Amino acid sequence: WGVTTTGAPDIWKYYKGKGVVVGSIDTGAEYRHESLKNNWRASKGWFNPYNGTLFPLPVDSARHGTHTIGTMVGSHGIGVAPEAQWIACMGLYIREGTPAGLLKCGEFMLCPTRLDGTHPECKLGADVINNSWGSTKGYNPVYEDMVTSWRAAGITPIFANGNSGPKCGTTGNPGMYTRVISVGAVGSAQKDPNYLAPFSSKGPGYPRDANNQTLTIVKPDISAPGYPTLSANARVLDGYLHMSGTSMAAPHIAGVVALLKSAQSDLTYDEIYGYLTKTADREVLKPEPEKWYFPNGTFFSDGAYNCGNVSDASWPNNRYGYGRANVGTILRDGKLNDTPRPAC
Repeated sequence: WGVTTTGAPDIWKYYKGKGVVVGSIDTGAEYRHESLKNNWRASKGWFNPYNGTLFPLPVDSARHGTHTIGTMVGSHGIGVAPEAQWIACMGLYIREGTPAGLLKCGEFMLCPTRLDGTHPECKLGADVINNSWGSTKGYNPVYEDMVTSWRAAGITPIFANGNSGPKCGTTGNPGMYTRVISVGAVGSAQKDPNYLAPFSSKGPGYPRDANNQTLTIVKPDISAPGYPTLSANARVLDGYLHMSGTSMAAPHIAGVVALLKSAQSDLTYDEIYGYLTKTADREVLKPEPEKWYFPNGTFFSDGAYNCGNVSDASWPNNRYGYGRANVGTILRDGKLNDTPRPAC
């Protein structure tokens, strides 16, 4: 249901991501999986900052990375942009990463290298990078320069917004950065795409500017399916499994960006951001419930309304951002929609 909700199947007869390189900073990848084996770029397409050349071919330490890559570019109906190529860096070793390791992955995505980190080739860099990782400890600028370098190179950075909902002000870091597209999750135990996922972190985000002044900004920027979604299972080469989280939502958006770049390769970050946010689905999205319950009916939290004193009825808001992404409203009849709906 996730790929369908993004509207991707409606435009596959025109674009499937061909010519676009999608980067993954995650727990690695199982490159032999049936849905991923045909579009991994083997030339400088894998890097492990923790174990160097010990693993010369992509491996996945925790299944998470294989699942997110499958959502971006997998075949067999699981990926948003199934003809895009993918490259990967193991920024998270068994689901945890260090700033040093993640920053090395950031450099690799910008200018891919050999396994030992030599012979960088910036022309092989990613077009869009999915980052289904983050911290709940508040703003930390350690990755700001990395994001700035990506943006300067024309790379679109996508980050998960975090899984600390439903309370307000729970956006993760670096998802709260001003220069990234942060993604919240929609979905329910019944896979209803019109509900905010109960765990999806809400804004506002509180990053700092160049003068070290705290900002208050609406986050997430956009929402996508994340509860639960089906993708590749790293432990079974022809198997699939459901996983939940904004980690699953973010790669849907990375896949959408790959489709847009496939349609027009010179699209800028600002243009991509504008298309995503001005065409998002809104009217069908459900309001915040008074109380949140587990699927078994057990109460676990009161609803959180109008976070950051931003009305849930306005767009963007600190629940869904600008709404739920729909690439079918951006690309119509194979052409970019030049008259997107004005932002509310």
